[in-house]
Amino acid sequence: MLGIDGMDPDILRRLMDAGRMPHCERLARRGDFRPLATSVPPQSPVAWSNVIAGCGPGTHEIYDFIHRDPHPREPGLAVRPYHSTSTVEPPASDRQISLGKWRIPLASETTRLRRQGPTFWQYLVKNGVNAVVYRIPANYPAQPVEGQGQFHCLCGMGTPDLLGSYGEFTLFSPDAPAAGRKVAGGRLVRLRTRDDRAEGQLEGPRNFLRKREGNKPVPRMTIAFVAVRDPDRKLIKLTLGEHTHVLKEGEWSPWLPFSFNTEIPGGGALSLLGAPTSLAGMVRFHVKQVHPDIVLFATPINIDPTRPVNPISVPNAFAKDLALATGLYYTAGIPEHAPEVQGGGLDEDQWLEQVKWIQEERTEQFRHALEQFDSGCLFFYFGTVDLLSHIFWRDQDPGHPGRDPRQEGRYAHVIDEAYVAMDKVIGESVARLGPRDTLIVLSDHGFTGFRRGFNLNRWLVNNGYMTLLNVDQPRDDLFTNVDWKRTSAYGLGLNGLYINLRGREKRGVVNDGPPKAQLIDEIRQRLLEVRDVNGETVIAQTDLVSELYPDADPEIAPDILVGYARNYRASWSTVLGGMAADVLEDNHDRWSGDHCVAAHLVPGILISNRRVTVSDPSLADLGPTILSLFGLTVPREMTGRMVFAAE
Repeated sequence: MLGIDGMDPDILRRLMDAGRMPHCERLARRGDFRPLATSVPPQSPVAWSNVIAGCGPGTHEIYDFIHRDPHPREPGLAVRPYHSTSTVEPPASDRQISLGKWRIPLASETTRLRRQGPTFWQYLVKNGVNAVVYRIPANYPAQPVEGQGQFHCLCGMGTPDLLGSYGEFTLFSPDAPAAGRKVAGGRLVRLRTRDDRAEGQLEGPRNFLRKREGNKPVPRMTIAFVAVRDPDRKLIKLTLGEHTHVLKEGEWSPWLPFSFNTEIPGGGALSLLGAPTSLAGMVRFHVKQVHPDIVLFATPINIDPTRPVNPISVPNAFAKDLALATGLYYTAGIPEHAPEVQGGGLDEDQWLEQVKWIQEERTEQFRHALEQFDSGCLFFYFGTVDLLSHIFWRDQDPGHPGRDPRQEGRYAHVIDEAYVAMDKVIGESVARLGPRDTLIVLSDHGFTGFRRGFNLNRWLVNNGYMTLLNVDQPRDDLFTNVDWKRTSAYGLGLNGLYINLRGREKRGVVNDGPPKAQLIDEIRQRLLEVRDVNGETVIAQTDLVSELYPDADPEIAPDILVGYARNYRASWSTVLGGMAADVLEDNHDRWSGDHCVAAHLVPGILISNRRVTVSDPSLADLGPTILSLFGLTVPREMTGRMVFAAE
């Protein structure tokens, strides 16, 4: 199985008709090519959970990238957002050994996988079928599987960087503020060049062995680097820890492994006793500029797969073995880190060079996976098509308000070339097929434009469903300006709308039963009537979760799923419960294409060397299909169907 995130059937068909996807075309002629119904809503963690579990969100309980805690403990919060697929849980005990300003905790925090329901691989392994899964999203941390078959899994989307985030880059520049500045997805840090020399520090997590002193935050661990430039040429000598590399302007370093040390006295002895005293990470630098000042870009600090501080594979040695076989690699869940180009850390060409590196890295690992694979089920995930489609959609969309006339046509080819690159990978897969092998190529969703953002919470305010404490404060952060006593609904995440329900929400005011039902019907109808200033429909579909997913947990699931029309999407402020001044706004962000719209507008793709026998295959059909191909009984929890003819 090849999972290609974001591959769109219309784009694929156009390229096939133009003769640019010969391997896809031959595979389709040999078997079949169909649009593949995506999840509702069509977001990657939801969609891939449908594949994994062979059923919908009512069972696996993933509804969005962002979920909410409706009754948070924090006194100032009425709603607390969290990542839907995994959360960090506090230690089971706060017991610790105290040593002056140091502490040795006797229990540590853990990461919980929040996706529920079955997995197709647990039934394979239980019945003696080997399963190897590379980077399927919504599967961090991976769980061991018991059975007669062997199970190997490398985590993907959802795996954090060493700071525990989805990725935080650092741009070292003389123009950064003296105290540094946080930007979306990264940090700006001042770097001074004196006498052809610049010294800086990579900042890591907070020192987990230090006590908090008064109101001061626990200090972060750091590691120093030095960049010495040639006074005449565009060259620097970069030293980080034990590594020294001479790099040209515009060049990337290889992976540089290092350790953040806690500096606790007697650390060597503690390490021998099994107590962690350092955290292993790795980073790549890009030399953006040498003269007149040195400017350096550092990737998010990735977990070192040869010394993982968190379990990123099952078994634990699998991540290391892959690194030893193919070299160090990006372990952060989304290595094509879009904020790097959105926020100006890298320009488009620099970011594309990094993406090319990632694609080559993944392709080499895929070849290794094919060489090691003998029998059973192999799943391998590629995410580049999705991220390039998000970032470069405006360059092939003449009607997009974010188009830069200075770049006219320069990047219009990027998305097509990403498809062509995947066609070559598909060709390598076909070449390795045996006479009884099945090849399934699928994507989780397609794509459309993101020209205009819809501020759901502003619409709720304007239509009397939400009230602000201070009407002169149009912007908001995590609903801190909301008068919850006079608020009946709120928006959070990319497609979710929640009723402020009494007894469920911390400050709920709407009664369950008929009052809730009447309110939902009214909001759904009025959302479908929303029109842009040019008369275009903004919202194509609204789904009631209790009807679509009767088994949904109301503590987790939204009440309404908002399905946007083509070229519209939830605004960035809506995602985390923010407030904007206007209901609709042009999208000038580099993130210019999307898929978090009405599901019927963005189906995925299904190509196989077998004929598809159902007229409307969907993502949830993949799990049952895999089990059926191995002659296994499909469990009741899996609601999907077998899509191929039985042998």
